Amino acid sequence: MEQLIDIHCHILPAVDNGSVSMEQTRNMLKIAYEEGITYIIATPHYGAGCINPDKSELEEKLRKVRQAASELNPDFRIELGNELFYSNDITEHLRKGKAATLAGTRYCLVRFYREEEYECMRAGLHSLLIQGYYPILSHAENYQCLYGNYEGIAQLINLGVYMQLNIKSLLGNPFDSRVRHARRLLNYEMVHFIGTGSRSDSIRAPMMKEGLRYIENYHGSEIKRQLLENTRSLLESKKIDRRLYPCSD
Repeated sequence: MEQLIDIHCHILPAVDNGSVSMEQTRNMLKIAYEEGITYIIATPHYGAGCINPDKSELEEKLRKVRQAASELNPDFRIELGNELFYSNDITEHLRKGKAATLAGTRYCLVRFYREEEYECMRAGLHSLLIQGYYPILSHAENYQCLYGNYEGIAQLINLGVYMQLNIKSLLGNPFDSRVRHARRLLNYEMVHFIGTGSRSDSIRAPMMKEGLRYIENYHGSEIKRQLLENTRSLLESKKIDRRLYPCSD
């Protein structure tokens, strides 16, 4: 069985719009383990100026989730990060330790409003880069300003931004514009990380097998291997090489 890593999962109970209880978290852990996932970075939402869970509360819930994971397998690891809502002062919150990078690495998972303007997104991601972080754009398939804007995406990648795709976005009706967009991102080698983005044990459960089969069948075993290898490099805080693109800008 492949040992899979999920870098985007809302598995901590009752801290955001993910798992609502420890019972649901246990179900999510069981599903993930049956899928071959043995390492999860829990990524509760964090926003500067928002009401965020206290750090001690997160650490206590992390302890309980780790205990539940160890009951499935002693080597099942759970680490802590955040899915960061971008704002101008988010880097200050990262520096002060109020907000978390992914598993203590230099990588941070960043999201924007779905309707965010491209130039605002680019400026925000650039500000994280110049502060020494490696920003990963969370569920990159979701933003309206990036639909069909492959030159704009290329410019972000050339800048130093990494793209994370929710793996379930590859599955479904091929006539759905979001599914087509997600598949094109992969086809154009514009995806660096996959994750489940899981929020429950039913809707968007922490499952990877079917999506990985799609990647292997339609994009080849080498693309699949590289995506999985990227995640292992992330855990070591290694900067990941990425394809650069010729752009008109």
